[in-house]
Amino acid sequence: MKRSVLVLFLLVLGAAMAAASAQASVPTVKTTVKITSGEGTEFKGKVSSAKKQCRVNRTVKLYRETESARATGTLVGTGKTDASGAWEIEGSFLAAVYYARVTSVLVHANGSAFRCSYAWTMPAHF
Repeated sequence: MKRSVLVLFLLVLGAAMAAASAQASVPTVKTTVKITSGEGTEFKGKVSSAKKQCRVNRTVKLYRETESARATGTLVGTGKTDASGAWEIEGSFLAAVYYARVTSVLVHANGSAFRCSYAWTMPAHF
């Protein structure tokens, strides 16, 4: 009985290690995000990548920096990219320093997996 429990434990451990190493070997595809315009009621931008799956339906978060917290911004809006990677966030925006971010995402397509990298813009005054 003890031997079968040990064998079962070793099998489960081996499967877990194989899954972890397979996940670690997933390639990462570079992604970039940029703000193309920002005015009082609307920000627009684009997510670019060599893989279409890294451009489509990505969540873009727009942050405003404050003088008291340069390292962290205040989330002021979110949007989704369209088929070409374009995004748009509507709202009421003050003149300030803004930046946009996309988080990394794991994609499964055509029997393979890859990770779309995270990206952010340089803070800029709008």
